[in-house]
Amino acid sequence: MRFWRFTRGFFLAEIREFEVLFWSIVFPLLLYVFLSAVLGNDGKPRSMSFNLAVVNTNPASDETAIFNQTLDAVSGAEGPFKVTFLGSSEEALEALKTGKQDVVAVLAVGKITRSRGIPISLHSISGKESSQVAANILELVLEKTNLEIERHRNPAFQHIGMAEEAVTVSASSPKVAYKDYLFPAVALMMMLSVALLNSPLSLGFYRSVGISRKIFTTPLRPLEYFGAHLTKLLITMLIPLVLLYAMAWFIYGVRGGIFSPGFFLSLILGMVTLISIGLVIASVAGKESSVMVIGQTLYQVLMFMGGFFFPVMGLPWSLRWLVYVVPTTYLVELLRRGMGIQTMDMATIWLILVPLAWVIISMSVFSRNFSKVMGNE
Repeated sequence: MRFWRFTRGFFLAEIREFEVLFWSIVFPLLLYVFLSAVLGNDGKPRSMSFNLAVVNTNPASDETAIFNQTLDAVSGAEGPFKVTFLGSSEEALEALKTGKQDVVAVLAVGKITRSRGIPISLHSISGKESSQVAANILELVLEKTNLEIERHRNPAFQHIGMAEEAVTVSASSPKVAYKDYLFPAVALMMMLSVALLNSPLSLGFYRSVGISRKIFTTPLRPLEYFGAHLTKLLITMLIPLVLLYAMAWFIYGVRGGIFSPGFFLSLILGMVTLISIGLVIASVAGKESSVMVIGQTLYQVLMFMGGFFFPVMGLPWSLRWLVYVVPTTYLVELLRRGMGIQTMDMATIWLILVPLAWVIISMSVFSRNFSKVMGNE
């Protein structure tokens, strides 16, 4: 009973701090929403659309019917162009300059002959990326149209035959949505914040101001104190994790085995690994300022070199060695494989052994400094 009362007081004292509440709970959830919205597009395909102004001085010509058919094929719901027919080149170019149109196609004035073809002038804005892209796409479309016309008119026309075939990794591997890819990363990010910042800071603060020594004048023993600290950490990790689960399940529709036993075991391994690293920080850092410097540095390295938000296996070797050293690389990959997502060509056993090695080394260092960390020297 004494243990639980102390744990409750320990937890309430920490959760009342705004920094703990924000960085451990609010910020990771906001980051998940932001990155899912910006990079994930909620799993919906992105559309590409350009405004095309057409000036046709020969609308009734049989030859320009070919051009009109081409426009029909690349506009509307299925095409990238939204076509507007204008009466003069001056009007179309003015719309282009004011940004109302991305590209302008002007059919030449005068009679169109079969030998001369259909002369078309394309106008775009130099230096404007969307205008240049729209002009390039339209030029490719018209070149394709020219080839098709020549192929039908000339029986001896020789062409290169091409066949497209999509290659898939496996028949059962679905397309990975970024919100699914991101879920394990945000879960580990929540644990990182608590384990590398909250945990060593609270231990260091209680030790530096003498609270630990006063606690040990009561019947509470160092192991009970340490157990209460660990329990408080787990509760602080579980609260944002439950909120993340609720957001991912009900708002973003994340499924992919996040409630499977294997996924939960991977989360537990992540908690144990990161908490052990935080205890090492508390044991080697003498001051709170040192805890902040070491904790923040490791926080950034473990997060970005661990491949939380983007692939890291393509980094140059000057940085990639960190990818293989940090445990978060293996933890996030292990969690993603629990969801059916694989980003690394590595045996699963290594994804377990490397974090366990970190736990063993970290706890060995911490055990040697246990009395120092508890403030019971």
